[in-house]
Amino acid sequence: MDISVVVPTFNRKEIVKRTLETLFAQDASPASYEVIVVVDGSTDGTLEALRALNPSIRLRIIEQENRGPAGARNTGYRAAAADLVLFLDDDMLCDPGLVAAHIAAHKPSGPIVAFGAIFLSPDSPPSLAAECFKREIGALHMKNELGGEATWKLTDCVFSNTSLPSRLLEEFGGFDETFRMREDLELGFRLFSAGVRPQYIKEAIAYQSYNKTDADLIRDAEAFAVGDVMFACKHPEASLWGQLNWLAEQPSWKRTLRCLAAIWPPAADFVLVPVCSLGETFFRIPVFRGIGIRALQMRRRIHWQHTFTKYDRHLRESESEKTV
Repeated sequence: MDISVVVPTFNRKEIVKRTLETLFAQDASPASYEVIVVVDGSTDGTLEALRALNPSIRLRIIEQENRGPAGARNTGYRAAAADLVLFLDDDMLCDPGLVAAHIAAHKPSGPIVAFGAIFLSPDSPPSLAAECFKREIGALHMKNELGGEATWKLTDCVFSNTSLPSRLLEEFGGFDETFRMREDLELGFRLFSAGVRPQYIKEAIAYQSYNKTDADLIRDAEAFAVGDVMFACKHPEASLWGQLNWLAEQPSWKRTLRCLAAIWPPAADFVLVPVCSLGETFFRIPVFRGIGIRALQMRRRIHWQHTFTKYDRHLRESESEKTV
């Protein structure tokens, strides 16, 4: 067996079944890979639905209490029978050549972390949130697709459609389960700092089924902010391009306005939410769609900064109390 495919899932019964259908229909030999689904505390009948499947490849289903993406991925790779592990999200439709492309990427000598391409699934409903995905993550992969040899940055580390030798995961202790977000960035930092080489595999294509709302993206921004503070505390030596660097490059009046808005995000939402609603209502009109996307991106940055500042202050105060 060449590779073990690990798919963590939580309360997405129908979505993960779609992902598995595309994994069962790979061009790779059925004997060359297995699929391990880690049911991370689901309560929607996912376990029973998956146990009813009877694919031609080896499928293993592991149930555990909810431990988040890091805990589910750790459980999956530790159960892997192959020397290579491929991590996929439970909402990805896989190109038939995806598994074979990951296997081929590791044939040359030397350990690598292989990052595949991620694009928006054509059947994702049109929305500002989906358009943000297309313009951000999707645009990154489209640029790599067109640009030939891609330089993979640390901040691009997302362990969705990503493969690496299981011995590297063991050597570096896997994902840090204290992180509920940015666990992939944190592991990537440890791997790259030790000299492990990232490699972009444009032939390994996955399509993300995207059904998130504006509210989901705001909650994600706040969760990312907590993860970013945790990352900065764990790796103070790291210098990453991110929201604070972006803010520093803005004109002083923009920095001032955003800092004021980040003090109390509901005030900014009062102004920006109607603009987002206008963009959703007239989504097919490019001008309104563009204005709505920019408003949503502004909301995400404001909520991110508010949560980052608040959580960072909380941690600093906690540390001060411990030293007193």
